Amino acid sequence: MGTQAARASIRSISAIAACHGPKGDYETRIISDRNGNLSFQQFLSDHKNIEGILDGRGWQLDDSGRSESIDAIEVSVLRGHEFPMMALDLRRRFHDFKSKGRAQFEGQATAQIAMADDLGHPASAYFFLTSHLPVALISTNSRTGEPATIRFDAWRLVGGVNLVSHVTILYGGETWVFDLKTLNLNAADHNAFQIPETPRLP
Repeated sequence: MGTQAARASIRSISAIAACHGPKGDYETRIISDRNGNLSFQQFLSDHKNIEGILDGRGWQLDDSGRSESIDAIEVSVLRGHEFPMMALDLRRRFHDFKSKGRAQFEGQATAQIAMADDLGHPASAYFFLTSHLPVALISTNSRTGEPATIRFDAWRLVGGVNLVSHVTILYGGETWVFDLKTLNLNAADHNAFQIPETPRLP
C-alpha cells in the first residue's frame, strides 16, 4: 500500500466520486482526516445530502438548511462511505481483528480477517495474497442489520501510497458504483469539517 512513513504522513484525504446507483447518476464528495472528522456531500438530481462528523459528533443539514444531530446508527452509515481512509486504515472503523486464514472471495484466493465494526456488528475483510491490498469488505448495514459487500476494484498511487479509486457496493440485490475521479492528500484543514451556518433571515 506504501511505506510506513508515506502512510503516516497522510493527515487528510479529499475525494470526489462520480457515482451511479439504482436511481441514476450523482456526485459524492468525501473529506476525511486522521482525527476522525468527516465531510460528506452528495448531489443527486432531486436533492442533496450534506452531512459530517466533527469532533465525534455526527450532524446533517435538514431540508431547511439547519443542522441537526444524527445518532450512532447514522454516524456508522457515514463511516461506511469513508472509502479512501477506511481502506487505508481499517482500525478507524473496525476492531477485534482475527485472522481466518485463506478464503475464496468471488473465485480468487484471499486472506480473510474477521472483525467488528463501530457498533459491534460482525464484518470481514479480504486481502490479496501478494500485494496485501484489500479486495473487499463484507459489513453489516447499520440500519437494517443486513450484509453489504464493498469491493475495492481499482487503486491509484498518490504521494507514494495506493489509494482506492473505484468502489462497488452490493446490497439488497442492488449495485452502487463510486468512481473516485479526484484524490488529494493533506489538502484539507479543520475548516473543511465545520458545520455550515444557517443563513439568517433579513
